[in-house]
Amino acid sequence: MRPSPRTHDPQSIRCPIRAVTELTILATDHPWLLSIIAGACASAGANIVDAQIYTTTDGRALDTISISREYDRDDDEGRRATRIGEMIEQVLEGKLRLPEAVAKRAVRSKARPFVVEPEVTVNNQWSDRYTVIEVSGLDRPGLLYQLTTAISKLNLNIASAHVATFGERARDVFYVTDLLGAQITAPTRQAAIKSALLHLLSSEDQAAKPAA
Repeated sequence: MRPSPRTHDPQSIRCPIRAVTELTILATDHPWLLSIIAGACASAGANIVDAQIYTTTDGRALDTISISREYDRDDDEGRRATRIGEMIEQVLEGKLRLPEAVAKRAVRSKARPFVVEPEVTVNNQWSDRYTVIEVSGLDRPGLLYQLTTAISKLNLNIASAHVATFGERARDVFYVTDLLGAQITAPTRQAAIKSALLHLLSSEDQAAKPAA
């Protein structure tokens, strides 16, 4: 069953340090929801800097996504936010295929000759309720979409995500549970999560290396 979305009017938020536009999406809760939203933003060329996910008691998800502003004028940025919101709705309604849309955007993006050593940690010490996955690697267009897709394929629910970029390095933190809402405690499963995400990040780094 596809989520039934309702995208609210985006609000523009200006901060002293960084300017962001905030998108609020209300939709039927779905394990892949953040991945879908991240992919739609990536295909629209929007850079997500933070994501908060809340689940209501009636089985709906209220996601607040902060993206970097592209325009100084609020009117221009508002129109851009509306276009991104419409693209998210199209994906949620099944009118737009994400892999194709993200691939088109990736082709237009130039590869950067940087190599960043990937790092992944999985621990239960930072939260009593969630398992925390911290991922660090080369920042590339669509990386958050790829990471959230990989996490969803591992049968994990993403409760919240915090995204930061330092130069060419992306450092993303995900608060997750299993599909029953419990922390990931089995060492073998933690190792499988780490291995899968390291493989994804290593593939990205290999693609970024210049040809010999």
